[in-house]
Amino acid sequence: MEQENKSRILKAAGSVGLMTALSRVFGYVRDAALAWALGAGASMDAFTVAYRIANLFRRLVAEGAMSASFVPVFIQYRQDNSQEELWNFTRKFFYTLALITGLIVVLEIIFTPAIVAVMAPGFLKIPQKLELTIFLTRIMAPYLVFVSVTALFMGVLNSFGYFAVPALGPVFFNVALIASIFLSTRLMSNPVIGIAFGVVIGGIFQFVSQLPFTIQKGMRFQVGFSFKHPAVQKIGMLLAPSIFGIGIVQINVLVDSLLASLLREGSVSQIYYADRVMELVLGIFVVSMSTVILPEMSQSAAAKNPEELKRTLLFGLRTTSFISIPASVGLFFLANPIVHVLFEHGRFTSLDTERTAVALAYYAIGLYFMAAIRILVSAFYAVQDTRTPVKIAFVALIVNAVLDWILMHPLKQGGLALSTSITSALTYVQLCHAFQKRYGSFDWKKFKGSIIKTTIASLIMGVVCLVVLSLFNFNEQSFLSSQAMILLGTILLGVIVYLGVSFLLKLDELSFVQKIMGKLFQKNRKELS
Repeated sequence: MEQENKSRILKAAGSVGLMTALSRVFGYVRDAALAWALGAGASMDAFTVAYRIANLFRRLVAEGAMSASFVPVFIQYRQDNSQEELWNFTRKFFYTLALITGLIVVLEIIFTPAIVAVMAPGFLKIPQKLELTIFLTRIMAPYLVFVSVTALFMGVLNSFGYFAVPALGPVFFNVALIASIFLSTRLMSNPVIGIAFGVVIGGIFQFVSQLPFTIQKGMRFQVGFSFKHPAVQKIGMLLAPSIFGIGIVQINVLVDSLLASLLREGSVSQIYYADRVMELVLGIFVVSMSTVILPEMSQSAAAKNPEELKRTLLFGLRTTSFISIPASVGLFFLANPIVHVLFEHGRFTSLDTERTAVALAYYAIGLYFMAAIRILVSAFYAVQDTRTPVKIAFVALIVNAVLDWILMHPLKQGGLALSTSITSALTYVQLCHAFQKRYGSFDWKKFKGSIIKTTIASLIMGVVCLVVLSLFNFNEQSFLSSQAMILLGTILLGVIVYLGVSFLLKLDELSFVQKIMGKLFQKNRKELS
């Protein structure tokens, strides 16, 4: 893979990462506000299940359509057709997608009681919690339409190499939800209802934020539906297996929530908060890398250049390991103080902190594999192969369900998280094997050396963090500001130690990052201007 391509990918990923980091900061504020307002009790359990159902449909239709199907087809169609034909196809797909998601919303509202009963069977024994979950799920249902068409706009902009602006979209969603949390706690006797409406309002804000940039690229909105357009049909053919594949991944998440609903009260919320911390880490760089690398690999696939595609994929995996392995070690060693500082306010108790930290530590074990899976699946999507990830995801579904049942009894919510980590490792191995079987072996020599050096640097970093916390006597009874300063200082020192050891070990990924960082802010200013 040429140096120029590596630089372009890293610059774009870093650009998205900066915007996504901003979004994740607001996402943390949102989750902290939820912890303050609802804690980890019955209302938060109900909101968590309803929100997970909303996100299930979002990831099936929105993320599934855009990442697995739309982007590769859009790029290939743009190469083979005129601008007028390109935007005619995009316009028809926009209205077709809006129509389909609108029908799904209607069905979701009608069948909400059955959906909730399947997703949270433990709630059937608590009628009040069940009724609240059903009500919240119905309120949030229209969110699907707005987030789906927003994902279409983001796919269009990403295909043209615009990444920072689409990555800012979730900021608007989080701002709306944060505002709804604080307004609802002041104005409503049951604030969780107002918060549910905030999810829909956030979806509208996110849609509006992408609209002017998509119009600027050439999108027009004359009304027109089409199920017969060749490109729309091609997306539909790719979408069917990708929905099933992505659906299996989401079913794994929902199985965790389902089984958590059978455990003690608060378990659903504790799994949710631990998952949110994981998503905070994954989103800042890993999701950014997968977003950027999909169009790059799609270009290689369209040009029928599998060797370039493999080099791009391996580069993505190496760079991902450079970020996710130290993050995994840090989250495992610092799980308790991180959860304490982030969430232990208002109705979120020290017991909630302890139990959430257990889940977070077990999730952290599989962080690298979860991150790498996103990159590997993007490679299959780039070559318009949505069937292979489905087959592998189906195996993962069975393994995850069996391990959940085995581990949840001795380890409670921690067992559910550990099951996810083990299943992710298995899925990673299967995806690598399947891709190499089709396109030939990777150059694993450099990759193995990089993984070993990264792991050594990460473990040294983790030990230093533990020693520093001990020396500074991190005390959960002291003021929050003092705790936050100690934790932040420890994390920053850990990053410095990791980068220093990486420099001594001559990790290639560090040199790439150093070369790119100076160019990122200039690129972001240009794109946002």
